[in-house]
Amino acid sequence: MFEPIPERRRLPSVGRATRALVVVGIVVLILTAVFAALMFVQVQVGYALVLSDPWFRKDVSPVVGTGPTWYMKMPWEQPILIFYQTDTYEAVIPCFSKDQLEVKIQVLLRWSLNPAKIRELYLKYPRLDYENVAIKSITEETIRLITKKYTTVDTISLRDVVAQEIENAILNALKNEPSLASALTSVEFDLKNIEYPITYTRAIEQKLVKEQEKIAAEFERERTLILANATAQKYVLEALGQAQARLIIAGSTKEAIQLIIESAGMTNTTDTSKIAQLYLSLETLRQIAPEIGVLIVGGSGVPMILQIPQNP
Repeated sequence: MFEPIPERRRLPSVGRATRALVVVGIVVLILTAVFAALMFVQVQVGYALVLSDPWFRKDVSPVVGTGPTWYMKMPWEQPILIFYQTDTYEAVIPCFSKDQLEVKIQVLLRWSLNPAKIRELYLKYPRLDYENVAIKSITEETIRLITKKYTTVDTISLRDVVAQEIENAILNALKNEPSLASALTSVEFDLKNIEYPITYTRAIEQKLVKEQEKIAAEFERERTLILANATAQKYVLEALGQAQARLIIAGSTKEAIQLIIESAGMTNTTDTSKIAQLYLSLETLRQIAPEIGVLIVGGSGVPMILQIPQNP
């Protein structure tokens, strides 16, 4: 009455082995892909590669190379990419002058890293925080020491001198800092601005305005003196000219009278005096009325007709 239950078919052992091999192959491929991915690292432009081996050597290798390229490493090695091309540090540093006035100096530093010194720099600064730890502290300390040597007015009138001294001191300090391992190269410094308190700036502006007004007043005073001196010189020269002209006229008149007397053969003092008076009268009439050529003089006797010489 009852039918026997059929037995399950057993899979051949070959099929099980095949599936196991497939699974193992997939796992191997995945591990190989992961392993290969861990062995290659890409280095971008401007970066240098340093490999750290925390398992075996507990050290870092020298710089492997600079980008752009790919590098192969061991899977357990940790790649460290360090930017070595031009980097900058810019800050506004508050400090005090010699007369205890607070000023703010804005500076800009540029530098590059020497690839041959990157390993030593990394050993000194594993966090690559050398900018904040070394460069920033050296720059701030150097500037504050130098500004204490100059008064606020000196930082204005001797700005170039102050900037040059700060630059030389900072560059020397960075060059001789042992922790930087001489890794910095092509270091440039720029003092961009010196900012003063508003009250001091206004006081300087007012002082400059007053100085300009003083200069303008001095200029106007000198101008007035020059003009007055020129006018006085003009009058002096005119007076001298008139005096010289009178002397010349007097000399000419004297010579003319002498010639008239000599030509007339007069020796009587009274007659010569009359001739002189008559000559001077005629010269005066010629100056008063230059358009009159003939003068008739009447009196109790016979009228006299006088010919008045005209100006040439």
